[in-house]
Amino acid sequence: MAPLPSDEEGDGLLAHSVAYGWYTSRAPSAAPPYELGPEYKTGSDEVVAALEGCAWMFPPGSRSSPAVASGAPPSSAAGTAGGAHGGRSGEAPARPAWAPPVAPERMFDLTGNYPYQHLQSEVSQSVVNILLAPGQVARPGDSLAQALTRALERCASQAYQVLISVDASRRPTVPESERQNLVGEAGTVMANLAQNGHINAEQDLFFALEAFGVSKMSRPDEQKWLCDCLSLMIKRAFGMAPEALERWRQTMRNRILNEVDLYSNIDVRAWTQILELVGAQRDDILQGEAFKTQVRLQLCMGTAKERYEGLRQAAKVVAELRRQSCFTPKEFLELFNDRRAFDRQQRTKLLLAALQGGPRGFVQAVLGTIDSADVDISERDDDEMRMVEELLKSLKEDIRCCPHAFFKMKTEWIAARNTGVVVGEELSPEQICDHIEDEPNHEDCLRIAVNKYLKANRKFEAARMLVRPKSARTRVYESNRNDKQLAYLISLFNDMEPDRNHFGPIEEGTLVLPCEASDVLYIKDAGTALERLEAETVGSQQPKSIGIWWLWRCFNPKIDFWPRASFLALCYEGPSGSTFAIVDFDALEKNNERDEERSKDVVRRILESPSLLKVVHDMDGYSFEVLRRAVMPKNKLYDEGPDNPWPRMEPVVDVSVVVAYIRRMRPFAQNKDKLSGLVFEYLRLELWLAEALSNFERRPLRLTQLHYALSLAWCPLLILRALCSFEIVDNEEILLLSHRVGHPSSAGWMRPLRNLCFAPDASAAAAAEGDALGAVCAGAHAEDWWTGTSEEAEEWRRGLPRPDRSIGLAQVMQMTVAIHLQPDTQRCAQLGIAELFSRETAARDLAALYRAHPRSSQLLASP
Repeated sequence: MAPLPSDEEGDGLLAHSVAYGWYTSRAPSAAPPYELGPEYKTGSDEVVAALEGCAWMFPPGSRSSPAVASGAPPSSAAGTAGGAHGGRSGEAPARPAWAPPVAPERMFDLTGNYPYQHLQSEVSQSVVNILLAPGQVARPGDSLAQALTRALERCASQAYQVLISVDASRRPTVPESERQNLVGEAGTVMANLAQNGHINAEQDLFFALEAFGVSKMSRPDEQKWLCDCLSLMIKRAFGMAPEALERWRQTMRNRILNEVDLYSNIDVRAWTQILELVGAQRDDILQGEAFKTQVRLQLCMGTAKERYEGLRQAAKVVAELRRQSCFTPKEFLELFNDRRAFDRQQRTKLLLAALQGGPRGFVQAVLGTIDSADVDISERDDDEMRMVEELLKSLKEDIRCCPHAFFKMKTEWIAARNTGVVVGEELSPEQICDHIEDEPNHEDCLRIAVNKYLKANRKFEAARMLVRPKSARTRVYESNRNDKQLAYLISLFNDMEPDRNHFGPIEEGTLVLPCEASDVLYIKDAGTALERLEAETVGSQQPKSIGIWWLWRCFNPKIDFWPRASFLALCYEGPSGSTFAIVDFDALEKNNERDEERSKDVVRRILESPSLLKVVHDMDGYSFEVLRRAVMPKNKLYDEGPDNPWPRMEPVVDVSVVVAYIRRMRPFAQNKDKLSGLVFEYLRLELWLAEALSNFERRPLRLTQLHYALSLAWCPLLILRALCSFEIVDNEEILLLSHRVGHPSSAGWMRPLRNLCFAPDASAAAAAEGDALGAVCAGAHAEDWWTGTSEEAEEWRRGLPRPDRSIGLAQVMQMTVAIHLQPDTQRCAQLGIAELFSRETAARDLAALYRAHPRSSQLLASP
């Protein structure tokens, strides 16, 4: 807090205060009998002008008084000021409505008359007496508002000392009952003073914020107690006058917004309590520059130990008030990431505390600055890299804002000390190259993989990586060209023909979609393809079911928390039959912002449309968040305001949940309902999965990738059509199994779904899960057993598992009430569900599927 005026300074300011009616308990001194000579004017005018903005030196209403500052008599000062305010000459100016009153008779001393309710000891009463006689702590020239502010400070400070004081036997100096009621009694005194007219709370608490400077230099626990005590006393002063309280709050908010000098008088740690007291948002009225300056001055000085403790408190204050953006990333790191003063663990704790809850763009800028300026990527165990990784994990930030950390994650995915896709042989060399060839650090990644293969004496795999055209132009290839065995293997692989890129599987006998590559609706801009998708889905008057899935790439889910879908695959019933569509998010984001927002808005409306039933398979919370991030426009991805709501999906039905209900087991149980298994059991075809681990962020997408993605969207829809149209499940059951995700009320929606049990008891569910692989009757491969008329086909359909309807599905689904569809959505969803029960549509799609099956052999045989 700024130094208070001394007694001599108070006498000098007395005439100034009297002119405006602030203080008249003593007569003002006479005016000088003569004009002061120039030798006595040692810059006093400039000093007064410099201090004119200080509310303690010149209370509100007195600042336009140049006559007093220049040594003129008080009467002259009043007349000048009155003229300046438009009043008559010789009259005191009208006091502004927000200025505190200063009637001399308002100073009071009620120490001998107040009836204490809970305090009997002199020590406790002496604390409350400070409020009953504010003049005892006032300084010459103080108004009642200033005296009351000093009284609040003194009362809070003395109350804390009384409460912590003990005698020689380590017992409290005041009885426990008085300890519990001391602060409450002080609040009652403030309420009584206002109620009986001794103070006008709205005006006499004008300087109340300055009282929060009493906790400067105190310990954190003491600071919090003092500020909470002050807040309680101030609130009690307004009692049952909410309108006066609101007017006072508005005045205080104006002071916070406009008075820079106020910040130096207040403990910067007290702003959390102050903003709550004045009813302000934590990040809307604080002056950033003034706040930042006081954080530096009050909390970031002293010895190394004192500075670290102060920085811990500064980090807490900055995070609580969400004022990280007051600093530039460089200034922020100078405070909380001082590498010369603190070790990595200390700096990590400071940065983590200070960045909590901060604007995502600022947090990423800070992490990116550390990553680019301090990280040494050549060291395997660089301390700064470890700190960046710890911060990314704790803050759950997007690792893509830190290029060096992202590169390290990728190299560890390739080959860490004892893990990685090279060590574990999880991907083929061609698949690894598919992931690294378009990266800016392709050569570094190639070197790591090839060296790991050679170290393990796996030269065949190393040769398959080096034989690729992009590898042949690298220094990795040149550095290994003298290895004769490797060179021979490379020459052999050079003679091999690469796999053909066609719209279909590369493995014979696997499922082939009943469409050609030219029939796929590919949306990469806001052109005619997007208009057709919009017209046939959200623009159509006919409710329908849509098969939907999306693909993305993530190297390590333990640190990569912000993967985004690369593209979206959709299948639905169009005007001329089944329509297959691809929405390329990566391509859309390369367009201008307007086209991107327009295109993604169509996708969002499809996801949220109540008349379009979205059919998925094995969707969990992680995969849904991946889709939501892709649907958000890129320039709004990190916005966190209420005006930027995230996409939701409703109604949606998961085929894995439907199958679990049919098989009388728990959903998502032990991977018994994987899509490849369902396709084989219900469609008697193999699902080709070779592209499952490919790079879906590489462009252009291969035709085999497009075919795989559309298969993931179409197969669940076809299986659900068959189950519905052949009466394995009914309309009401599909409606009960449908739900919504992405709503604030449906947070954590996966937990209730996983806890469902569609069997009479847990033992029956476990038995069903054990028999799940043999649940469907065996049938010949690649034959249509659904629409067949033979006796074997009828026997196959009769042998299909049926749900146990005795369990009461409606009662079972009460566990998922948080994700139930709302009544309006249910009515729309019923129309979309009805489309699933068209046996004609199901028979047409099944016939098309089995007609297309021989194409798998033809595609592989054709040159």
